Amino acid sequence: MSDTLPAPAAADPVAAKTDRLATIKAEASKFKTEASTKARSAAEEGKTRAAETLGSVSNVTREAADKLKGTQAEPLANIINSAADSVESFAQRMREKTVDDIIDDTREMVRRSPVLVIAAAAAAGFIISRFFKASRNDDAQA
Repeated sequence: MSDTLPAPAAADPVAAKTDRLATIKAEASKFKTEASTKARSAAEEGKTRAAETLGSVSNVTREAADKLKGTQAEPLANIINSAADSVESFAQRMREKTVDDIIDDTREMVRRSPVLVIAAAAAAGFIISRFFKASRNDDAQA
């Protein structure tokens, strides 16, 4: 009888690979969940800020229209008030809807009117570029 122990069986490389793959999948799933939660939270905060900003724009617009009442520009004041009402209505809908509702509405709008969405995106891009250009000019003059 020998006092030597049998050599340990070599670890199964397939099982080790499967374990590593399962660990990677679990970590990826955890990361995806955390990222999704953070993105949803950030979107919710952005939605709230946007609704507040739109409400403020609506109020300022109404104040400007009120200053025009009783002048020759009263018809313009009525148009401005109507625009302010529309902005406030949009802000209220944003407050009431969830981020998922807004995403679903946006998807539906893109399906129904892709040209309108592209035109709106181009207009927004133009406005943003003009804003940045004006900001740079203001910084250069200061």
